[in-house]
Amino acid sequence: MINSNVIDVESGVENNVRLKTSDFGKTIRYIPLETTDNGLVGRSPIIKVLRDYIVIEAQNSCLLFDKKDGRFIAEIGRMGQGPNEFSSNYSWTDEKEEFLYFQRQPNQLLKYDMKGNFSGNIRFSTSPDMNGNFIGNIRFSTPLGLASHYLFTDTEIIGYFAGINQQAQFALGFFDKEGSLKDSVPLLYPKREAIADEIVSITIHKGYNLYGSWSKAGVIVIDYKNDQRQLTVSNAARIWKNKDDIRFKEEFIDTIFTVSNNTLIPSIIFHTGKYHWPLQESTLKKNTNDRIFIAEVTENNAFIFFQCIKGMYADEPVLYHGLYEKETGQTKLGKDSDTIEDDLTHFMPFTPMGLSTSGEFISLVEAWSVMEWLDKHPDAINNDKLSFLRGLDAEMNPVVVLIE
Repeated sequence: MINSNVIDVESGVENNVRLKTSDFGKTIRYIPLETTDNGLVGRSPIIKVLRDYIVIEAQNSCLLFDKKDGRFIAEIGRMGQGPNEFSSNYSWTDEKEEFLYFQRQPNQLLKYDMKGNFSGNIRFSTSPDMNGNFIGNIRFSTPLGLASHYLFTDTEIIGYFAGINQQAQFALGFFDKEGSLKDSVPLLYPKREAIADEIVSITIHKGYNLYGSWSKAGVIVIDYKNDQRQLTVSNAARIWKNKDDIRFKEEFIDTIFTVSNNTLIPSIIFHTGKYHWPLQESTLKKNTNDRIFIAEVTENNAFIFFQCIKGMYADEPVLYHGLYEKETGQTKLGKDSDTIEDDLTHFMPFTPMGLSTSGEFISLVEAWSVMEWLDKHPDAINNDKLSFLRGLDAEMNPVVVLIE
């Protein structure tokens, strides 16, 4: 039970600690992913861990592995313009985790089973006749584009609509399982549209390194005239589920909402104090090096895990990993640059990349980096907790790390 509804980021930043793996859980499990000719993991992989499967998305492919032993199962679908091919290899799963869904522009999700078989599609629309009907207080006269992120429940699909030039006039859309929009939550603040004449430069970053898990699917950095900047992130997971609670956290708003009956109920506050970044200054670069931006947020039964960035628009932003313990209300923050020491099995430093749908903390390490570490720590080969090292070589697929 949560004793407090405040996550004290200000104090955590000023009293940051070096986090250890024992702060995240009691046990660590290592799963080397099977290396096969048709199951090779590409560069900069995105990892998602389900109850029974590990999903790896990299270099235009989506690969599925068995969570028990890392066995390669199948490549799921294919990117392209042909029949049953998707526009992006970023995926979502349904509430029973029996299918994976992929976007196909302009308004479809393609559905595949866990053996890689195409199983149908969902075509999103504002109304059955697309004829400008009202949904709530909003009138729609054009087809609705795809959301940035989706969450499946047993009764509906919730889409989070974000990014520049987004067609949607709301933050969350509530769809039935056939893709028809039934309700929505209005935008919490007006989105800035990217106007070509105002843009000075556009830079694209990929991977976890600079901005943490929030940016795993890619970040577009847009610099405007008048010393302004905007970051737009692909597929940011601003909506998530833990047990029966559906949560929502919008950018530059320091509140976690609980979604209930298609409305937002304020539930938990990030207290950033003197590091607060006012919404009305969200695109200003000047005097923002000490401002805190709450990036990744997710949770399991014990913790709310978050990552925040100090000076996100600075040349050298500072990334923090944060743990809010629900039972005690305690908040711990550690700098990403300090690394997270493995005090449970004495392996490589742990880099959290989110949570599995079962609540385990996830990381992934490349086999070549493990072998480099092993060269410097040869005695680790005799550690029974690290028995997976004995069959590893630098050319193999990565190793998945789970803490619970």
